[in-house]
Amino acid sequence: MEKIWKLKQLYPEDGGKGYAQFDAFINEVRNLNGKIKIPESVAKLLYMRGVTDYSKVFKFFKPTIDKLYDPLLMKGCDIATKRIIQCIESKEKVMVLGDYDVDGIIGASMFSLFLKHNGIDVSVFIPNRINQEYGLSNYAIDEAHSKGIKLLVAIDCGITATNTVEYANEKGIQIIVCDHHQPPDQLPEAFAIMDPIQQGCEYPFKHLCGTGVAYKLIQSVCTIRNDLKFAYSLLDFVAIATSSDIVPIIDENRILVNEGFNIINNNPRLSIKALIEKIGIKESKVNTTNIVFSLAPRINAVGRLGEASRAVDLLTSEDESMMTELATILDDENANRREIDKIITENAFELYEDEFKEANDYCIVLHNNDWHPGVISIVAARLVEKYNRPAIVLTTIKDSAKGSARSINGFNVYEALKKCEHLLIQYGGHCHAAGLEIEVKNIDELRRQVNEIAMDELVKEELLPEIEVDMELSFEEIDHTFTKILSFFEPFGPGNPQPIFITRNVKIVDDVKYTKTDAHVFKISNDKSDKVWNAIYYNSKKFEGKIVKDAVCDICYSIEKNFKNGYTKFVIKDIIIH
Repeated sequence: MEKIWKLKQLYPEDGGKGYAQFDAFINEVRNLNGKIKIPESVAKLLYMRGVTDYSKVFKFFKPTIDKLYDPLLMKGCDIATKRIIQCIESKEKVMVLGDYDVDGIIGASMFSLFLKHNGIDVSVFIPNRINQEYGLSNYAIDEAHSKGIKLLVAIDCGITATNTVEYANEKGIQIIVCDHHQPPDQLPEAFAIMDPIQQGCEYPFKHLCGTGVAYKLIQSVCTIRNDLKFAYSLLDFVAIATSSDIVPIIDENRILVNEGFNIINNNPRLSIKALIEKIGIKESKVNTTNIVFSLAPRINAVGRLGEASRAVDLLTSEDESMMTELATILDDENANRREIDKIITENAFELYEDEFKEANDYCIVLHNNDWHPGVISIVAARLVEKYNRPAIVLTTIKDSAKGSARSINGFNVYEALKKCEHLLIQYGGHCHAAGLEIEVKNIDELRRQVNEIAMDELVKEELLPEIEVDMELSFEEIDHTFTKILSFFEPFGPGNPQPIFITRNVKIVDDVKYTKTDAHVFKISNDKSDKVWNAIYYNSKKFEGKIVKDAVCDICYSIEKNFKNGYTKFVIKDIIIH
């Protein structure tokens, strides 16, 4: 599918005010008496990311632990903190419950280690995706009640569990909710609710993942108990969950991820090290990319195909031989998941092409009774990637259909489901991703209504895939200083994506290699510069025979620098051959 190269605008259409603001920013960073020297092209990148004065530049390039916000600014944190301290002092049993995705699994593992560190007898509950309800359920409450537990901490779920919290209250079990999903109009009657986007919460950062919210509670307790060193040791968990949950890597999340990666890369926890070694991540260089595409899928896989508690067992284990065994199980389950995912994805593509593509739906809605519930969220993401349309994928479980929704920029899939809630049994999520349950008989009507909403909110141009480009560069602007500073833009993620550039009229100056892994490897230069750069273009089979020596082209690319060997390469995102 042809892609649109969409160049970001440095200045808003504000009658010239933006020019003056940017000029003031440039003057500010030029007059810092040598404290910081950045090229104007880098200044533009920062400015377009909202880094618009020196204090923000300093925080951006030095995202350190001392810049975290006070956790007690979050609504509900004070109440939850007192209750956890009470548990510690009385050695009360606690259940920690997490959702069955990476955020919930990581958050539950982290919080259980925190409680064990404080001498608490802790029980961890992760629901089975196949045969149990999502998140906080009556089944979990019954499990806690049978163990004599009076306090349950729900992580990455619970904000919509009104009926279950009421049931817990009847059983004499108090609930602390640590969630980050969209709150309903009527909140559950929980003992304490921590969710930065709930009404009346003045916490300055609204984009924490569920593990991040739970970490703020840990930070609060550890501050009072003068145990912050231990709290900071848990940031490896927060970094993995934050990277995996596709929340914006800006502001406080940037600090949490940066500090967590420092731990993983310099002194990794043995359980995480076992998984990294099994995956084969090299050079102690864990980043958001290999978390999202390598580590997170293995943690997710055991929950998709069976018991997610196996991931918790690995992450909380103190037995090295057990860690190795569990890391192997996670790796094997991920391989199984990939096989199932491949078959169902191909099946979904065929179903869409055969039955729905001609209708030119703005939102894809597919259902199959036999699709594995553990991979349908991945299939939804694959549909979005291939067709650049929002997608809802459903499978039948018992007497209803359950599924996942994924979206594109410009379409809030959570709000679309909210408008269709009269058709749904339950739903939850956020603008880009959501989960839902619906009676099978209502699926066709859901398809009709959600497409009406999508047609009202999207224009056809938005259904064409775009590459958001930061700026157009000449090769003269790319030097050692530029590439070195660019590397400090990490960690990348939503809100702070890897910078993408365009350079026009470049020439392929050497023989081209086409690899077995479907990638073109070549060297490029242009007439205005004597510099020659290494380039690689992945998944480029359609250009086989076109990307050849002496070809002239426009390239859309990112720049990656390996500090260990000094190797800099251009990673091509798209190419136009002249």
